[in-house]
Amino acid sequence: MNAFAEFLDAQLAPLVRRMADRPRRPDEDAELRDVRAVVWQGLVGIGLPAAQTDLVALAELLGSVVYQGPLLDTVTAGELLAHAGLPGLIGRHDAAALAIRAHGTADPADLAPVAEADGRLTARRCFVGFAGEVEHLVVIGDRLALVPREHPTVTLRRYEETGRGELFDVRFAGTPVTAWIGGGEHWRAALATARIRQAAYLVGLGQGALDLAVAYATERRQFGQPIGRFQALAFRLAELRIRIDAARLLTRAAARDADRGHDVRLAAAQSLATAAELARAVTTAAMQIHGAAGMTSDSDAQLFYRRAAIESLWLGSPTQLRAAAAPLLAARIAT
Repeated sequence: MNAFAEFLDAQLAPLVRRMADRPRRPDEDAELRDVRAVVWQGLVGIGLPAAQTDLVALAELLGSVVYQGPLLDTVTAGELLAHAGLPGLIGRHDAAALAIRAHGTADPADLAPVAEADGRLTARRCFVGFAGEVEHLVVIGDRLALVPREHPTVTLRRYEETGRGELFDVRFAGTPVTAWIGGGEHWRAALATARIRQAAYLVGLGQGALDLAVAYATERRQFGQPIGRFQALAFRLAELRIRIDAARLLTRAAARDADRGHDVRLAAAQSLATAAELARAVTTAAMQIHGAAGMTSDSDAQLFYRRAAIESLWLGSPTQLRAAAAPLLAARIAT
């Protein structure tokens, strides 16, 4: 992990954070894509780890700098292909995006039907992250399909959304399938480890927002002293730090269980629900501590807040995660 930490150093981190902020001018969009390309090549050039514990550490680092890109989706796509015995279909420097939701409020575990005729796929998926920047799309449904993104039958429409990120409505109209890579059971297995990595990303996002809030509370002065010295604020920051540490331990324990081959569906749902609520709480506190200054476009506080609103729902809302965890927990208690 030292190589990733050195790459995402204090000099590059501010540029990476601004990758999460949708540009306001067309020329900024071109500059942003150049930065994204450099960051992508740097990350994959280092080489992605295989162990879940290492991937979780990487995801936490990415969250702390508010990285926005297809890296975590590409990791999940690679796991799906490996389970299907097709590990070589995505090149080392290629990116993939997961096309999961048939409609905006769908649970990621729900599997919408995929229409197929003569090896071609017809479907629609909402809120596909970074679809405009990848070489491959993995369509999730009752069957899983790997398809090329740059094909005339694939159309993209970019959303305007709270996080000001790169989310697309994607339609497939008779798109040729590169490979069928399994059924719904393969997705449910991959979803568990993807949720653990997303939980780690949210822990990192919370840590980054807390670091930002602490720095501001140290610098901002009221009544002749830094506001961080006021007891109420100091206690609040300390409480958030304790919650972050607890969520980090929960997530890393789930990753260790995954590496040992255990069933981690329950642990994944629990850790992601915890991390999602934590990220919203910490980023809200960071905004409140910054006051009106945190709402300006120049402040990173609003970036953390915006991204937490999206990322905390990305692989299931806390309500959906608790609904998934309930029967698993009941089964464990019964045994």
